Amino acid sequence: MKVSKQKMAMTASGAALFSVIALSAAASIENPGFESDWESWSDTDPSAISGVAYAGSKSAKLSGSGAKMEQQVSVSSNTNYRLSAYVDGAGTLGAVVSGSTHQVNTSSGAWKKLEMEFNSGSAQAITVFGAYNGAEGRFDSFALENLGGGSSSGGSSSSSSSGGGVCTGNNNLAIVSASDEGSNDGHGPANVIDGSLADESRWSSQGVKWITLDIGVLNTVKAVDIAWYKGDQRSSYFSIETSADNSNWATVLASGQSSGNSADFESYDLIDSTARYLRLTGSGNSANNWNSILEMDVIGCGDSGSGSSSGGSSSSSSSSSSGGSSSGGTLDPSLPPSSNFDLGDWYVSVPTDSNGDGKADSIYESELNSGYQNSSYFYTASDGGMVFRCPINGYKTSTNTSYTRTELREMLRRGDTSISTQGVNKNNWVFGSAPSSARTAAGGVDGVLRATLAVNHVTTTGDSSQVGRVIVGQIHANNDEPLRLYYRKLPGNSKGSIYIAHEPKGGSDTWYDMIGSRSSSAANPSDGIALNETFSYEIKVVGNTLTVTISRQGKADVTQVVNMSSSGYDTSDQYHYFKAGVYNQNNTGSGSDYVQATFYELENSHTGYAD
Repeated sequence: MKVSKQKMAMTASGAALFSVIALSAAASIENPGFESDWESWSDTDPSAISGVAYAGSKSAKLSGSGAKMEQQVSVSSNTNYRLSAYVDGAGTLGAVVSGSTHQVNTSSGAWKKLEMEFNSGSAQAITVFGAYNGAEGRFDSFALENLGGGSSSGGSSSSSSSGGGVCTGNNNLAIVSASDEGSNDGHGPANVIDGSLADESRWSSQGVKWITLDIGVLNTVKAVDIAWYKGDQRSSYFSIETSADNSNWATVLASGQSSGNSADFESYDLIDSTARYLRLTGSGNSANNWNSILEMDVIGCGDSGSGSSSGGSSSSSSSSSSGGSSSGGTLDPSLPPSSNFDLGDWYVSVPTDSNGDGKADSIYESELNSGYQNSSYFYTASDGGMVFRCPINGYKTSTNTSYTRTELREMLRRGDTSISTQGVNKNNWVFGSAPSSARTAAGGVDGVLRATLAVNHVTTTGDSSQVGRVIVGQIHANNDEPLRLYYRKLPGNSKGSIYIAHEPKGGSDTWYDMIGSRSSSAANPSDGIALNETFSYEIKVVGNTLTVTISRQGKADVTQVVNMSSSGYDTSDQYHYFKAGVYNQNNTGSGSDYVQATFYELENSHTGYAD
């Protein structure tokens, strides 16, 4: 599943702003009037450079759903800013600041100056953007004005798509019910929210037909995730509308089409809207005129829900197991990590040794969820994120481990110490391809781990083969690691790479570059991820298929699929658990050199098993 997450940017820009704001300190937006076409901007189609301009000879034109342009801009922390641009037609002007989106809309039809104010908080960079807002619009003369330090002014010119306040985060919203007009073939609408991806648990209706989801209350709806029946064999055609009252509808995605090559969730960005109802109208697929959907998630602002398979435990399935661990909404910097995130099914390892056993301390479920934090290694950041920090020098989890870590370990037992941490039991999960006896004994079957994070620091000292690398997500088995997810930024590069390793049982690693290269002499990856830039990952196991997806705002997902059918993990004695945090992959540098990452969302889920 791909969820379009908000991005906290970190690349610097260097152009001067217009003289009209020269009297105040200004942050730099490069090519603010598009006179150099898309230089310094990342654009998403349908977009184009227009010869109709407010100033100069060019502007940016957005003419369809999903169209957008964005730029990463350096800012000063704890500083007030005013973002402005001129818009002709309809458009949304916004900024993403530490995972929160500030935006203002217009549909005036004539050149109009849009502006809004916000505070940068702990961010050292932001993403400014212009987006499609229901009709064609042109953007020109972007400017970002530094208003000085202190708390946010909260000016009335700043708004969110929900009609006030800031739309923060991207969460799976609770779905109260699903309905259609009654002409399905017996595979009813409730199947799309039952938490099951089984073929028989689908909604199917022939012809041009609709299905409506009710999220119960008004909320900002931003995207939808859909798992299509036979999604890897055919493309499905559809449109999506939203409504506040189930009567007046607005189109938020027209002429949608699935990829036709994915059996997993696919994500579709929508025009942000304040709505209670979401209606998908299907118009068949590339093979016939049937509309068939396995599961749907609605993505928006506010608390995450439990009404679908990707949001944690399923709402009505007795066979579902462990719930998701997510931020659950707004992050509070005054609270410990366990009060911002559901860490009930995790413990954390830190590189200290408080009991003198010579090994890293493990803070188990009860203590962790009673407000544990460590100001050096595991704590809440000033923006509410969950910080993992780990130096090269420190205690390790075992004598067999070469590196230090500050890392969560999944614990499906949720504090029930009568269940062992190891073994095929209710604390761990197994592959869906494992024998029936193992699936029955385990705490879950298959699994999904989703996270939104920013890597804040990597090591800069040590051997060239180790410098700059850190593991931020894992699947661990009895003794081996089916997956390690790496971030690596070399000292001479401004951006980092993402790559994964798959270790077959008792075998040698197979490596897959996803963004950039894992090479110790890699060039600066043009599409890489900078320090402090927020991105999301999803790690998913279904049977013997491993799928890893990297998502970033305004960019296409990067996905790697690994066939594990010969990897040896589908036997009756192999168990698995997720890990998330920072696992320092450098033991040769300065002892005080460190890795650090801040997590803004964390969610784990599994399917239970019943014969």
